[in-house]
Amino acid sequence: MSRLLLSLLVCSGLTACSHESAPVTTPTATAPVAPMISTTSGAAATTAADPQTAQQIFVQRILPIFQSKNPSSCTECHLSGVHLQDYILPSQEATFANLVAAGLIDAKRPDESKILKFIQRTPPGSPLINQKVREQEYAAFREWIIAAVAQPDLLNVAADGQPIGPQAPIESIRHARRDQVLASFVDNIWHEVGRCAACHSPDRNQKQVAEHGEQVSWIVLNDPQATLDRMLNADLINATEPEKSLLLQKPTLQVEHGGGQKAVAGDRTYKQFRRFIDDYAQMAHGGYATAAEIPQPSDEVSYITEIWLKLTGVPAKYDKQLLQVDLYRATDSGWSTERVATSDRLIFGPQNLWQHSLSLIAPRDSAAAKEIASLKLPPGKYLAKIYVDQTGKLQQDYSAELDASDLVGEVEVTSKWPAGYGKMTTIAFPSSPQE
Repeated sequence: MSRLLLSLLVCSGLTACSHESAPVTTPTATAPVAPMISTTSGAAATTAADPQTAQQIFVQRILPIFQSKNPSSCTECHLSGVHLQDYILPSQEATFANLVAAGLIDAKRPDESKILKFIQRTPPGSPLINQKVREQEYAAFREWIIAAVAQPDLLNVAADGQPIGPQAPIESIRHARRDQVLASFVDNIWHEVGRCAACHSPDRNQKQVAEHGEQVSWIVLNDPQATLDRMLNADLINATEPEKSLLLQKPTLQVEHGGGQKAVAGDRTYKQFRRFIDDYAQMAHGGYATAAEIPQPSDEVSYITEIWLKLTGVPAKYDKQLLQVDLYRATDSGWSTERVATSDRLIFGPQNLWQHSLSLIAPRDSAAAKEIASLKLPPGKYLAKIYVDQTGKLQQDYSAELDASDLVGEVEVTSKWPAGYGKMTTIAFPSSPQE
């Protein structure tokens, strides 16, 4: 299978999502194709009898697509890496011969040409304006192909091996498919929107809407794709300077935020938001040149919950420093090897207090990863490991992680872990923290 055809299959989601590299090939020189034509359009075939017709159609309908700076219908399914312009070369002869050699034009059954079938593929919920663009592209290519296969001089042109079609790695094309982009959004941001719901979800923010207008409702209930679209339209994601995205700057108070501080640079929520935004920005500006550049997903999946944990007696010296709590569940053989919940937030030193909602954590692709979607933490005994960023290393490098050098104490806690701010589990900060 040619690399070009494989890339088209990946584009349409027809191949298994393996990460094996496909060989990079270009159409090879081929013998002329015999003019055996079967088409349902007798009128089109008759029109194509004029040897100039195909060239005229190419100049009038195909070249404008090639020269256009407007996005083609391909971008409805691909954030980057695939454009209809990729399948057009400057001359009719080179375009036709190389598309035939790549198996994308069927000279005997032009209406069955693969490139026509791929243009016709429509994602669910496609806007009317995109459907019109697709119809225009399909009509242009179909008219040209039917005229071209009726011309012996074109059928006698051999492919010259010019690269045609997407030149990005197959892995990069797959990564930038919009269904994959949505999966990353769900993984990194949608599971965290509970932190933003009080002010930005239409089922909770009537007061904020009355004060600031409907634009504060950027969450669309039960619809992550619509939420992503609304965030992009509201410029909450900056694809040019991702670190300046309002989705990052507002909750960290780098710009004014009526909801107060909800995150700090380097905490888990910031990391997840930044992971998606940085990746989105790269794809929006052409994608990844090599498969090795594509970022790997986190080893863990997480779900924010309404289960709250409070630490009392936190030393005032930790005021405004980031405290992270990781919970490990008691098992018959000791504490679980993997953390099952986590939370991080700044310490409120004047009241010797830290409190925040828990996020359930599980290794990706594990059975536990499916179980935590229930947003429930089983009752029982747990070990809480407490870390404090005393050196500000997360502020200096948001991708850094707190480790054993930041551990300030451990405490056992037994709870039923009820949900709700008014039902939070309270534990005392260890009286003899580790230094």
